[in-house]
Amino acid sequence: METIDFHAHLLNPNVSFSRVYDKVAISLFAKKLGVDKDDLLDRKYDAFVDAFINNIQTSKYVKKSVVLPVDAKIDSKGREISRDKTVCSSNEDVLNEHKKYPNEVIPFFSVNPNRVDALDLIDEYASQGFKGAKFLQNYWDIDINDDKYIPYFEKIKSYDLPIIIHTGSEHAIESNPIYEKVEVANSAIEIGCKVVLAHFGVNTIMEHNPRKFLNNFSFDNKKFGDDYFKTIEYLEKHENVYADLSAMVMNFRSKIIEDLAKNQSQIHDKLLFGTDYPVPFSPMFSYHSLGLKKRKELERIENPLDRNIEFFNEYFEEESIIYTNWQKLIKE
Repeated sequence: METIDFHAHLLNPNVSFSRVYDKVAISLFAKKLGVDKDDLLDRKYDAFVDAFINNIQTSKYVKKSVVLPVDAKIDSKGREISRDKTVCSSNEDVLNEHKKYPNEVIPFFSVNPNRVDALDLIDEYASQGFKGAKFLQNYWDIDINDDKYIPYFEKIKSYDLPIIIHTGSEHAIESNPIYEKVEVANSAIEIGCKVVLAHFGVNTIMEHNPRKFLNNFSFDNKKFGDDYFKTIEYLEKHENVYADLSAMVMNFRSKIIEDLAKNQSQIHDKLLFGTDYPVPFSPMFSYHSLGLKKRKELERIENPLDRNIEFFNEYFEEESIIYTNWQKLIKE
């Protein structure tokens, strides 16, 4: 079986690993992400890219990765407010890596719709061979259902490009939770764009209500929370809506994989395998039904892409269509 990772990221080339989150991630997960910690601290971005490409080249299953940049925050007058020094790689960064590694990198672009030249940029990136778009409206702190963004989505639709829209909780970058709900994609869906709901729309902690917190430990899908069923509803209702399974092997998100595999076969043709690399994950410490022996076995798999797929294969069949659905959205 061969597939692509539908959701991966570069780091900002100016990354310094000065954030507390970065320091913790490096200390705990560098080796598990196929990155040598000392090399990463020394060569930073270059070491990250080397390890990332090596993971793809040595993977048993993943032949390419969709690589997603993140545009800066832009105010309503088109002025750049800020650019995260860890997460915000540029479209040019992604294109450069695609040119160096065309057999490993599938480039998507990220254009904040508040840019004055946003529509022209879409034309430019489409002509350069970018295969889709990425939205992080929760970081940009904008309501993308505002009618003023309709021309933006119409432009993306005109190129028949898929657009990955962040849904669910976000911890790697500053985020406004108001714009993390599945409903943020309504306008893009209604216009007819091919929409991918990232992270299946669910939070890493699925029930923040103190009275319902114990629901996080239940494998009864009735206690999975409204976001889970809202995503299923969107996939069933809208022909042009898909969901990726990136960042699922972490925290309480991982418990839904079993239910998706065994009880939600009606939406399997809408699911896309993804990792959210380099977001840390661990089959050992995430919440799911696998026993300690299997957890240890999975944790010993060196390649992080293969480790992620082997986890999914415990629930889905190895030849599941979740590994081939990407062909409906990306033309090679």
